[in-house]
Amino acid sequence: MPKILITGNGFDLHFGLPTSYKDFIIILSSLESVSSYTFDNIYANSSNYTRIISTYNKDISFNLENIEKLKHLLKHNLWFRFFKNELEIESWIDFETKIEYVLKLVFSSVKYFQEKIFDLGSLKIGHTVSHSTLFNNNIEIIEVLNFFKIIKWDVKIGELSLKEEFFSQKYGYNTNVNTEKIVEHLHTEFLGFREIFNLYFTIFVAPLYEKIIDKSLDYRFKTIDYHFTFNYTPTFNNMCGTTVSTNYLHGKIGDNTNLVLGINDIPDDVINKVHYIPFTKYFQKLNGNTDFHFLNKIEKNSFSGFSFFFYGHSLDISDQDYINEVFDFIDEISKSESRKIIIIIHNIESKAKLLINLLNIRGKKDIVAKMRENILKFVLIDSEDLMYQLNLKVNRSITF
Repeated sequence: MPKILITGNGFDLHFGLPTSYKDFIIILSSLESVSSYTFDNIYANSSNYTRIISTYNKDISFNLENIEKLKHLLKHNLWFRFFKNELEIESWIDFETKIEYVLKLVFSSVKYFQEKIFDLGSLKIGHTVSHSTLFNNNIEIIEVLNFFKIIKWDVKIGELSLKEEFFSQKYGYNTNVNTEKIVEHLHTEFLGFREIFNLYFTIFVAPLYEKIIDKSLDYRFKTIDYHFTFNYTPTFNNMCGTTVSTNYLHGKIGDNTNLVLGINDIPDDVINKVHYIPFTKYFQKLNGNTDFHFLNKIEKNSFSGFSFFFYGHSLDISDQDYINEVFDFIDEISKSESRKIIIIIHNIESKAKLLINLLNIRGKKDIVAKMRENILKFVLIDSEDLMYQLNLKVNRSITF
């Protein structure tokens, strides 16, 4: 019976790696004031610092050339500077929500510009100034548009204008708002943010694998046959003593071109959906040839039963496509065969949030039925029950 492990960011955090959104922002934000790049200077402000110093040796050397490249990007990239100042963002899920927020605000503002600026026809180039009342003095909209350098805003006299490069121009007139240029501007900046993301993991996360203090590996998962991860890191292969190949659903650090980072889907309440496509995960997976096949790698008819293990995954609606695929996969297996979905938890308190997320995605009927039939289980990480589930007999070895 094949065992399939699906890991999220909580899996990396379990090993003390600074992969949380907070650590990402805190460590990068502190680079400007760091005089020398030592272990303590880099990780001291991390929310996970106690775990880091107890897990990894401090004799680590950072790639100075990459750090200088990273610092240059941090100084100029608009998306990073925006996220750096958004203090209410707590997690990578909040981060994705904020991307959607910015896109909706910008593209709805473009439509507003089109309706209000050009309601009387074209304007001569250079005559594009409008009063801030154009947005009913909504300071939030104006601040975001100004921050992303889409408008020019003169606070003293209360006037703003769309920047000239974002107009369609003909015969010396501005004839309309060029939305494609705004999309290109935001997307170019977003690609820069993705490079920052890749450099952070390459510089400050990857070197830690070779500096682990306790060399004994976590062999609990040695019986796993397939591993899929939403992370970008090779933690499973470095920490779990296995040669099973990891399938990176969102790309792998070191290859900036295939990293998947963005919104899960296009909001239902928007008109021009095409403008959102470059920022969606599914577009990036298709465009970057990231491993987007997921469970069709597994020969369903070759085995009698399957066990899925979710570890360190939030089971949030942002990944509902994958979660639905697992549950539907289980539903298609004969009831006479073994079918298991094991949610690994660190404590009983964490079960409630995960259960709420599953109910939100799959609905009461499906979740209740699977728990009654003992198909869906929540199991503590250090429990004998987990070890039993992980060590159930496997029919045959599996390779990719």
